[in-house]
Parts: sequence; C-alpha cells; structure tokens
Amino acid sequence: MSADAQFRGHLVERAAEMLRREAAEKPRPPVTALLALPPAALIPIEALRAAGLLVTPGGRPGRAQEEIALVQHQVLRQADEAAARRIILVASALPREGRSFIALNLAASIATSGARPVLLVDADGRGAGLTRSLNLQGRTGLRDLVAEPRQRGADLILPTALDRLHLLPLGRPRLTEAAPGGTLADCVLRLAASLPHHILVLDTPPCLASSDAAALAAAAGQVVLVVDAQRTARGEVEAALDLLEACPVLQLLLNRTRLSSSGSFGNRAGEGAAHAP
Repeated sequence: MSADAQFRGHLVERAAEMLRREAAEKPRPPVTALLALPPAALIPIEALRAAGLLVTPGGRPGRAQEEIALVQHQVLRQADEAAARRIILVASALPREGRSFIALNLAASIATSGARPVLLVDADGRGAGLTRSLNLQGRTGLRDLVAEPRQRGADLILPTALDRLHLLPLGRPRLTEAAPGGTLADCVLRLAASLPHHILVLDTPPCLASSDAAALAAAAGQVVLVVDAQRTARGEVEAALDLLEACPVLQLLLNRTRLSSSGSFGNRAGEGAAHAP
C-alpha cells in the first residue's frame, strides 16, 4: 500500500472513531418518539379516485381507459428527449370542461403503461385544480419554485400510489400573482430539465379566464385543448387556440360527446367520451 493510501486510511479510521464517540455521548431518543414520526407523503389511490382517476393498473380496461390510451399514444408520438418536447399542457377555453380530469387520467395512463415516469403539475393558479381535489392546499409546490428559482423541484414532488406517477401541487397561496407568466414558463422548463426522463403533464387554468395557459404554451411541446362538446361554442374554441398558438403542436380533445355506449367517459361519473383528432 502506498504512503498516500495509508494516510487516507488513517484519516478514515480517525473520522470513524470520532463519529462513534459522538454517537455514544448523545442521548438516544425514546422508541416511542421514533414510531411517532410521520411516514413519507404518499397520495393514496382512494384520493386519486375521488379526484376522478379511472386508470388503474391490473384491472380490465373499459372503454374510457381505452380512449385515454389512444390519447396517450398520440401524445407520446410527439414527445422526445428535449425538455420542452416532454411538456404536455392540458388546457381548456372555459371552466368545467373536464381539463383536470383529462390531465390526471392522461398522466396516469402514461405512467402505468411503463412508457415514461410522469410528473403531473397543478399549474391552475385559480386554485380550482388538482391541489384542491386532492386536499393538498398549503403544500409547497410550483408557486414556491417560481419564487425561489434555486430551489430543487425534485424535493417538492409527491409520490402517489401509482408507480412512476408523481405530483407537484400548486404551492402556497401567499405566492399567488407574485411573478409574471414568463417566469412561470421558465420555472417549468427548469423543472423539465432537472427531470430528464419524465413526461410533464400540466393542468392549467382556462385560457379565457387566465393568461397562465397562454404564457406556458411557449414552453410546452404540445397542447391538448379539452373541449366540452355539449357546451363550448366554436368562437370560444377559436379564441383559445389563438391564445395557445405559440405552441408548435395543438390538439383538440372532444369531451362529453354523446355516444350510445354507457362505457364512455367525460366526467367522474363516466358520461360522454373523449377524442383527440
């Protein structure tokens, strides 16, 4: 053994001995205190189902899941390794068109297929998105990353009961409207770059009610615009598309179309259908 190796080995032994002495001097916490520590945050499957999850691994897929899978395959064909191309923005012209429902099930479908790990991001600054549905108000999240650019996004994401599916909540309310939309887009791009293997699915506020979706469109590789086939007027769809035109790939997904089959979907109860032409 060289003299240098002997010197390093001696230092390691001395450090180990110091750690043993420090551990012996510190009082050990009682076992009851250790048992009382909360487990790592995990969003349970029951909470996901209450928020509208239809996609579950291992079960027999119904028509709704098959239609979600078709949307998933089309979305993945447009994705590649570039950060922006892995960002999928799920938008709508108006509130209550099924946007959060589609975002959740699309993200779950990609994750459970094994194609890529997925980060589902609640970017609905109106506070009406997945953070509220999953009762995650007050958790740190996207707003905190906007306010603290040096903070690691990977430290804030929450695991779910579905393997390979994680979620980033909206963040703390005190940070609302603290930064312009461009900063929000930069934050999402940094987040995608820090998670090079993940697909990012963004649940955004309605285009005609907030400027956030339009600001994020420039950072996204593709937009899935959810359209309520029973309610949204053509002019509203066209106005939303105009706001999202900075994104290179725009796709329409018709939600709640009327079909004779009872197995199609459009909301939590399973009525209507979705198509992505």
